[in-house]
Formats: sequence, C-alpha cells, structure tokens
Amino acid sequence: MGTQQKTIHWIRKKVEPGNDVVQMEQLGVEDPGRVDQRGVQPSKTAKSAPNFKQQVSPARMYEELSTHCLALLLSALLTIYLWKWLRRKDLKGGTALPGPFPWPVIGNAIQLGKAPHIAFAGLAKKYGDVFQIKLGSHTVVVLNGEHAIHEALIKKGKDFAGRPDFLSFHVVSGGRSLAFSDYCERWKVHRRMAQSTVRAFSTVNLSTKKDFERHVLAEVRELIKVFAAQSVNGAHFHPSRNAVVAVANVMSALCFGARYSHNDTEFRSLLSHNDQFGKTVGAGSLVDVMPWLRLFPNPVRTVYSNFLAVNHRFYSFVYHKFMQHQSTVSKGITRDMMDAFIHILGGGQEQTNGLKLLNSEYIPSTITDIFGASQDTLSVALQWLILYLVR
Repeated sequence: MGTQQKTIHWIRKKVEPGNDVVQMEQLGVEDPGRVDQRGVQPSKTAKSAPNFKQQVSPARMYEELSTHCLALLLSALLTIYLWKWLRRKDLKGGTALPGPFPWPVIGNAIQLGKAPHIAFAGLAKKYGDVFQIKLGSHTVVVLNGEHAIHEALIKKGKDFAGRPDFLSFHVVSGGRSLAFSDYCERWKVHRRMAQSTVRAFSTVNLSTKKDFERHVLAEVRELIKVFAAQSVNGAHFHPSRNAVVAVANVMSALCFGARYSHNDTEFRSLLSHNDQFGKTVGAGSLVDVMPWLRLFPNPVRTVYSNFLAVNHRFYSFVYHKFMQHQSTVSKGITRDMMDAFIHILGGGQEQTNGLKLLNSEYIPSTITDIFGASQDTLSVALQWLILYLVR
C-alpha cells in the first residue's frame, strides 16, 4: 500500500495592530491536490497543534473595558433622554406643544444661531405662532404674532409676569433689577413706586413736566448742531451714536440733574456698552441655561465675562451718582428723579403703602433700570423718525 503524503501548513489566525495575542494553528492535510481558498485542503483527520498565546497586557484590557463602559453609559443616557422626551406633556395633560427635536445636553441652542429672531420666524412658519424649544435642560415657550403676544402679556399679564432664575439676572442693576426680578409682592411695590415717580416727572406734575420739555428741546437743538457740523460740504455720517447720546442726556438730566457733551469720551464709552448688554440679554445667554459652560475656557464664557464687566461698570456709574445725591439731598427740595426716590424710601411712608419691603439699596437699582432701558428703545425710535424725515 502506498502511503499518502501529509502536508503541514501553519497559518496565523488573528493578527491585529497593537494586539499582544498571536495564535498559530497546525492543520494536517491528507491530499495536497485539493485545497480551499486559503490554500489548505480541509481534512477530517486534521489535528490542531497546541495553541501558542501570549498573555494579554493589562493596559489593553483596561482600554477595551473603558471603551465598552463609555458606550454603555452613553447608550443609557440617550435612552433615558428619549424616554423623557416621549413622555413630555403640557400642563393640561395633553400632547406637548409642537417644536423642533431637542438634542441632548444643548437642546436647540445651536439652531438659534447669531440671529434668534430670524430663527424664531422660520420655526413659527413650521410649527405655528406658539411652539416650544429646549435651551439646555430648560423648556422655553416661544410666542409669535400680535394675537399670541397680546393674549399673553395684556390679557394674562399676571400669569406671564414672572422671570426665570437665570445667573445673568442676578448681576443686572446690582441684582435688584425691576425688569429682571420675579413676580412677587416686593416686585409689585417696586413697580408701583417706579411707575408713579416716572409719571410725576413726565406727565402728572406741571412743574416737572415743563422741566422735562425743556430738557428735550435743549437736546434737540444740540443734536441739530452736531448733525450740521458733521454734514459740512455734503459729508455723510451715521446718526445712531449721536441719537444714543441725545436720549441718554435727556434721561441723565431727569435722573441725575446733569447732561454730558457729545464729545465726552468717557460718557460715550459708557453708552457703547449698552449695545453689548442688549445683544447678550436679547439673544439669551447660554450660560443661563448651561451653567457648566463657566467651568472651562470657551467663547461663551468670554461673552459672559464681558457681560459681567459691562453691568458692573454701568451700575458703578449710577451708584456713584447715588452717593453724591445722598450726601447733598435737602428735605423738601427735589432736584431730579434720584432725589425723589431718596425722599420716598426715607420719608416715613414705609408702613402705610408697603414700601417697607424696599430699602435704599433699591434706589440705584431702579435708576439703573430707567436710565439703561430708555437708551435702547428711545434711541431706536428716534433713528426711525430721522429716517422717515430724510426719505
């Protein structure tokens, strides 16, 4: 009987870059004429040689274990988030308001971009005038259109008078802002005091009304002179900066009893920060909805730090005026709005009209609100009037 030649092949079963495990296997082949795709003919009588394995390194095992654990953790978090999102209900127990799908952690913050009002207009076309979005973990209801806004702010004003507990609101006007405080009994007293005082200096009292008109006329004359000087020989100029200074001067005369020149660099620098304040608050600070962004260097933290510096400088300016007035105020004499607030909060009316909820610290905060808020709204209105007259 002839003997059949046995061919021995060694193949490497598993080789991976960086892998410490190399396994060799001996395969016996009885018929060299029949081979498979590997170049080896399988045989029922093939015997495997002993496996030769090196020990897996601890570093490799730790790396693989960490990767698997991280994948499981992320999967679990995503599952929980999706489960919570699917169970969202509105206050009536029905289906949640329509809106775009919020991403984990950041919500819809990225979708708003640098011009949220344009993004909201686009979302309103898709989801209607009332829809909701997510900013971080906070649910935000967005109102669009005259009817929806009138319904919320006029017909149901008390229901929508509250404010969220945002970090940025705690630094505006020394943390006692009327515009950014939550709805409560103190807020109602604060608003009543501020509203009555502003009305007394604008429409109610005949004497202060004439003073107000005199301040406005004087500033209009000054603004015309500035415009005439800047348009010599047909030169072009942008009126926005001067319009802001003009409005601020009228309010400065009412609040502090003083005005500033249009060429006062310190005053113009102070007013220039109002643009940054409006952009930060108007667009919505991401730090408010994602506080963890303060913990490491990033563009959002830089913007928020600048926002803090702007508020500190603006409030310090008003507080310095308050200290000057407090040291020179005379009983029975009201020079400006600052004196009026000092008389109100220090005149013994606290026990009769609820002002016991307030103290002198609310005086510079209230003036900061009045002085700061007027610049944006009134200066923009003045620019539209100038544009209308030019055209």
